[in-house]
Amino acid sequence: MLHEVKNAVKKVLAFFGLYHPSLGIKIHPPKKASVILEYKTPALRIFVETGTEFGTMINMIGDKFEKVYSIELNTELFEKAKELYKGNEKIQLLHGDSANEIKKVLTELQEPAIFWLDAHGPGDMSFDNSSHCPAEKELEAIFGHAIKRHVILIDDARKFDLKSIARIKSLAKANGYACTIKDGLFRLFPEQN
Repeated sequence: MLHEVKNAVKKVLAFFGLYHPSLGIKIHPPKKASVILEYKTPALRIFVETGTEFGTMINMIGDKFEKVYSIELNTELFEKAKELYKGNEKIQLLHGDSANEIKKVLTELQEPAIFWLDAHGPGDMSFDNSSHCPAEKELEAIFGHAIKRHVILIDDARKFDLKSIARIKSLAKANGYACTIKDGLFRLFPEQN
C-alpha cells in the first residue's frame, strides 16, 4: 500500500515538473547491459561489479571484457556463482562486503575499468544505512584509487533518497567526475579538461 502511495505521489510531482531527481523507469537487464557497453572502449578492458547475485550481468557482457571482477556478500549466491564460473580464468569472484572487497580489486588494477555498483538490499536506499547500501563507501574507495579515468555506473537511481543523490553528485564533482542520472542509472565519468 505504501509503495503504491509513493508511486502515485511521484507521478503527480512528475506531472507538475517537481519530481524526485532519481525518478525513472525500471529498466531490465538487457537495457542495463547495453548502457554499460555504451562506455566500453578498447582502453576499458576490465569490468568490476558489486552484487553478483545470479550472474546476470556477467552472462550478458562478461565476454566483452578481458577481466571481470564480481563481488557478492550472500554466501549462497557466491557459492552458486563459483560453481557457475568454475574454470573461467578471466572471472574473479570475491565473497564479502563490497565496500571492503572493492579495495582488494583496486590494488590489482593498473588501468581504468568500468564499475557497475549494484550491491544493495531491496527497497529504498540511503547512505545512512551503509550495510544496506554500500555505494558511498564503494565510491570513496574508487575515487581514492591512483587511476582517475574509471567509468562508474550505479543501478537503481530511482530508489536513492535525495540526501544520498546529493552525496553522490558531491563526491563525483569533488573528484573531477561528471554525474548524470539517465535511464534509472547514475553515470559517473571523468570530466573532460
